[in-house]
Amino acid sequence: MARLDLINVCKVYKGNVNAVTNFNMSINDGEFIVFVGPSGCGKSTTLRMIAGLEDITSGEIYIDGQYVNDIEPKDRDLAMVFQNYALYPYLTVYENIAFGLRLRKIKVPVLDKDGNQVYVVDRQKIKELKKEINNLKSLKGKDLTENLKIESQISKLNDQILQLKNKPSVPRYRNRKLNNEEIDEKVRHVASMLDIEQYLTRKPGALSGGQRQRVALGRAIVRDARVYLFDEPLSNLDAKLRAAMRVEIINLHQKLNTTFIYVTHDQVEAMTMGTRIVVMKDGFVQQIDTPTNLYDKPQNKFVAGFIGTPQMNFFPVMIKQQDEEYYASFSSNLTLKIGKIDIISDFKQKESFQAILGIRSEDIHIAKKGEESFKATVKIVEILGHECLIYLQLNDSDLKSEFVMKLQTRCLYVQGDIISIAFNKEHLHLFDNNTEKSVLIKK
Repeated sequence: MARLDLINVCKVYKGNVNAVTNFNMSINDGEFIVFVGPSGCGKSTTLRMIAGLEDITSGEIYIDGQYVNDIEPKDRDLAMVFQNYALYPYLTVYENIAFGLRLRKIKVPVLDKDGNQVYVVDRQKIKELKKEINNLKSLKGKDLTENLKIESQISKLNDQILQLKNKPSVPRYRNRKLNNEEIDEKVRHVASMLDIEQYLTRKPGALSGGQRQRVALGRAIVRDARVYLFDEPLSNLDAKLRAAMRVEIINLHQKLNTTFIYVTHDQVEAMTMGTRIVVMKDGFVQQIDTPTNLYDKPQNKFVAGFIGTPQMNFFPVMIKQQDEEYYASFSSNLTLKIGKIDIISDFKQKESFQAILGIRSEDIHIAKKGEESFKATVKIVEILGHECLIYLQLNDSDLKSEFVMKLQTRCLYVQGDIISIAFNKEHLHLFDNNTEKSVLIKK
């Protein structure tokens, strides 16, 4: 497992094209992080910078506290699964999985003739102490008392260096390649984990898309890497197979118990797989949060509209305050009493302000008797079996935009029906008309 820290990471391409701007995030050991956003938002670029496949324009990346900006991809101990599988067509499944292992070298301890671990001098620590001594020497001045203190510190550091030289303390290792028995054991273990044992003698051309994806996963996880990177690995699969592979990757994460970073443009994948999700747009991070918080507490209109299927409904409204209660006017004829809400301080003192009211389709329902309601005309009905989506238009000549209501039941409505609807006021969202940031404080 590994911890990753990204500090002010930026990527600028030729022509002053900003692909990623000030990306800041700490990823804990064993997390399943998903980068999600529309095409061109910078999610794959960020993943490739972590992998070392893209140069970083500015910023810092640390893996387990080690600065890796200048470290080659092969030395970062990461494994990556690509969108197009990237399998060798002339090699069997077995050889595709084993390919990286045959090139890889592992560290093994050096033993003496009695089988005991060999230790060497800690040269790195000595180097750090010598640097500290040079820094102290540069502090010397005309003050004799201060110089004596510095000399005393230098003397202590020299004693430490002498002790380190006389007592080797760092285990000595050498690099060696894996032998055929070790490779075979690892390949067959991974093949068993992914249920592709029966395909080990086949070549990629004789496999289905889902089977090829399993092989690509196997080639990555056989390495026992610190971090696994996935760049839209399921985008080439059909919907049914994509759902099945989602479950397999989640199970794989639980078995390996290591850090996964997954890139997708599919918000359903993001919501079902990630322990935390990074929502990006135009190279900027919009919000980093758990799936539940992204859905219930979006920080801006973009996140609110991107997360959730169908996307959140938005209405331009005028918010008015009266007797500590708030009202949302859709038009001169339609006003919704919101009631008492907690909004950010910038808007608390305003008697009225323009805003965007957001509400999810499942929070719109058929009005009950005595409930505040609106009349709306049915425009389109989408029957999905266990639920139906009804596209509506409010019966007001000033309002032309359509919105959608989700009913968790069989639908009896048809185009042209006029129905009474109501909003679940506990799940309303309000966004500033200019910045599109949320103005509600949600606890």
